Amino acid sequence: MRIGIDARMMGAQATRGIGRYIHELIGALLVVAPEHEYTLVTGRADHDFRDSPNIRTVVSPIPWYGLEEQRKMPAVLSSLGTDIVHVPHWNVPLSYSGPLVVTIHDLLLRHQPDSAKASTRAWPVRIVKQLGFRLVLNHAVKAARRICVPTEFVRQDLESLYPKIKGKVVVTGEGITSFDAKRIMHNAKFKEESVGEVRGTRYEGRYLLYVGSAYPHKRLDLLLDVWTEFARLDPSLELVLAGETDVFMRQLEERVRRLNIPRVRFMGRVGDDELADLYRGAIALVFPSEFEGFGLPPLEALVQGCPVVSSDAGPMPEVLGKKGVIYFKSGSRDGMLQAIKTVVDNRDFYQEQAVQAGPELASRHSWQEAAVRTLQAYQSAVLG
Repeated sequence: MRIGIDARMMGAQATRGIGRYIHELIGALLVVAPEHEYTLVTGRADHDFRDSPNIRTVVSPIPWYGLEEQRKMPAVLSSLGTDIVHVPHWNVPLSYSGPLVVTIHDLLLRHQPDSAKASTRAWPVRIVKQLGFRLVLNHAVKAARRICVPTEFVRQDLESLYPKIKGKVVVTGEGITSFDAKRIMHNAKFKEESVGEVRGTRYEGRYLLYVGSAYPHKRLDLLLDVWTEFARLDPSLELVLAGETDVFMRQLEERVRRLNIPRVRFMGRVGDDELADLYRGAIALVFPSEFEGFGLPPLEALVQGCPVVSSDAGPMPEVLGKKGVIYFKSGSRDGMLQAIKTVVDNRDFYQEQAVQAGPELASRHSWQEAAVRTLQAYQSAVLG
């Protein structure tokens, strides 16, 4: 089978979670199905899979989410000569009508259209962007022969908004990035490795951690409210926030300065090695998000032996399970505060639970399994 993949967003440095998804999926496809031919549409020729014998690269540095994408990408995708094209996001060009598989990671912008960078633009631009998103998403969902989603939660959400697509939605799941495969599968040792060194600063297990973006739906405003109270209860603890320093993160930084919120450290974007150290040294990862399609950071944290305090929003219980996790009602300030207190007061117990959960979660959320299910979606789409 000849498979085309729009990989312009490939790489976590390009588009956070979607970029990592594309990179990990392609790598896993090459492992589980090396007999197929893969054509990648990329922004540059210098990518991690360029030397693979069954990879062909078509360089098309066309920006996504704009008019140029709508004008130029249909011709690029049509010229690939593949049996199927996989667009791993909702940004399918409106005039492309070839055999198509699309991945819908979540429907956040249908439910919370202001939780995006476009919300910071002038209102005419914001309205145009939102209408454009709705138009392109509707086309992608209707035009695709198969739709890949990461969780059962997203499948149900998608089918509730688009009842006519039932039967072509496939839950493929996602996997966990192997920061260090040896440590992931031998998590029992993590308990004795609570000291991590990140950018020259020693952390000795005395911080709470958040990893991810600062978009409004992530509810970091609520986390800072809770932290303001908790910081008074435990003056030895620090709050560490790791994520891209964009307009939303800068707003949080300004809030911390203005309100003089104590002991909050903004790390900015961190690499995989730094991230693994942050997970391993934290008392807990706090994940207050009120809307997710999958929720990778808390899953990564558990696999690294780090307990998790998470909202019960959307797919979180489906993805994370029960061991090493305390859930609180999404949006509940008191619920989050009590959950953090419980983990801090019972650190050894919850760390042991996380250590036990890690290998099981790493096995259940496998990129190779996701690749197998995605390949089945390709095959059924080709068969019509």
